[in-house]
Amino acid sequence: MKFKIGDQILLHHTKAEKQWSGKFDPKWDSLFHIHKALGNGAYKLRLEDRILKKVAHGNQLKIYHEKQESLSSVPQLGTQISLIRPEDIPRDLKPIIVIEM
Repeated sequence: MKFKIGDQILLHHTKAEKQWSGKFDPKWDSLFHIHKALGNGAYKLRLEDRILKKVAHGNQLKIYHEKQESLSSVPQLGTQISLIRPEDIPRDLKPIIVIEM
């Protein structure tokens, strides 16, 4: 995959994958930006306003995708939620199980 300058990417943490002690550690490092494409799949990375000395190969990178939903949209405990409005249920279809909390 080719990346463009300015793309938001994650860098694979290869050392963590090879260590038993880091079995449950994250496999991908912080959010970086592509600073420069060097050719042959190599890229210079930028972390905020700092350019890293280390060069990363494209097979160690993946595009960062922002989450679509934030935790603030999750209902609080005790909040009544209705997944289907009664008027949306066809008249000939009766619910089998109704759970009230």
